[in-house]
Amino acid sequence: MATRFLVYLGVQAAYFIGIIGTLTYEVGASTWALAGAVGFFNLFIIFGNATGGTLLDLRGPRLHAAVTLAVAVATSVLFQLAPPGVANVLAMSCAFGFATGLGFAFLSAYPAYLTDDADELKRVNALLAVVSNVAVVVGPAVGGLIATVLPAQRVFLAAAVFSAAAALPAYLLVERVLRVRAARVRSRALDAPEPAPATVSPDAFDADAPSVAAPAPTPDAPAATFADSVRTVFTVPSLALLFGVGVLAYTGYGAFDPLESLFYRDVLHVGISWMGWLSSAVGAGSVIGSLLAIRVPCAHVNVLTLILLIALQGVGCLLYVGTPYVACALAGQMVLGCAFGMVTPLQNTLVQMHAPIEVLGRVNSVMNAGFNGAGALPLFAAPALAAIFGVQGVLVGASLVVLAVPLVYLVVRRRTVARIVAEERKRGQEG
Repeated sequence: MATRFLVYLGVQAAYFIGIIGTLTYEVGASTWALAGAVGFFNLFIIFGNATGGTLLDLRGPRLHAAVTLAVAVATSVLFQLAPPGVANVLAMSCAFGFATGLGFAFLSAYPAYLTDDADELKRVNALLAVVSNVAVVVGPAVGGLIATVLPAQRVFLAAAVFSAAAALPAYLLVERVLRVRAARVRSRALDAPEPAPATVSPDAFDADAPSVAAPAPTPDAPAATFADSVRTVFTVPSLALLFGVGVLAYTGYGAFDPLESLFYRDVLHVGISWMGWLSSAVGAGSVIGSLLAIRVPCAHVNVLTLILLIALQGVGCLLYVGTPYVACALAGQMVLGCAFGMVTPLQNTLVQMHAPIEVLGRVNSVMNAGFNGAGALPLFAAPALAAIFGVQGVLVGASLVVLAVPLVYLVVRRRTVARIVAEERKRGQEG
């Protein structure tokens, strides 16, 4: 949890203010440049996520953790050497997006390497969401404080410091993962009808170690290739449903990123520091939601609950952007954060429950690639639509999409949802 907190704290302190804030308030960039920054950030998150998932699956947690932290520190430090300008900020958006994507596995994959019990997975994922959302509170606040006295670009120094500080907890996390992995291998060996190898090293999870940790491919444990992980997502009904509703809902969020800072400046009429304060409000709500997620009974850890919570995010979005009043925006951010704080651990738990462990890193990469890709789709339509309907009009329309999509999906796919929910409840009872 400490590793995830520190890495994500750096992301939250730096991205919104350091990239979007620099373009909006210091460079005076156009909406097209803002859309480009967000689009490149999301695109390179996909690349980083795919690289990180593959690295984790094929080369083990040691190399994954080392590369993730090194890239995060390097990109943040290098940005200090470049003068502020549209081209330089766009380049930084690419590099920082890649670094951010590399670190997603700490949240989405590592819990499944520590436990395979459904109730324990829910608890671990909820606790991870709590610390992640504390980072959403603290990070933007730190960024806002820095931006009040220094150029917005300097917030990336905080990201570098936080990522460097994550090295020790990352080392302890990796060692624990290897011990748990070795214990599972020993347990499989004792249960197997064939004679087990004489010894199993904790380094069996590393790439150069013997392949005792990787069972032969079966229908439930596909071969460890990226193509198999893509196939798994679309052939396992529960994963396909999670992917489908997530992609459709995230499409609505795509309009927010290039227009949100303009909403602050031109509709709410607040300064750059409010980008930090309002983002912290999301984090505060998310902490509450994550704590509530811990209390969700196993019987409700299912796709139906997830779909309804995504619809609640749409309600929060409408309250956030529906008026020109900061108080309403603050309340909307709290509601949105609360729903988001429950959605994230629940979604991660469901993916970890349904995805084979051998391709879990890359299954998460496929899921996140779909979500980030969907969010990027409306980016370049948003500036043109804003010229016609106004910034606030586009944001309200996007909020309606976030609200309507999961509800429509629930009606259209109600039989599939009911079948998957029944299976998930049965699995929870067995766990």
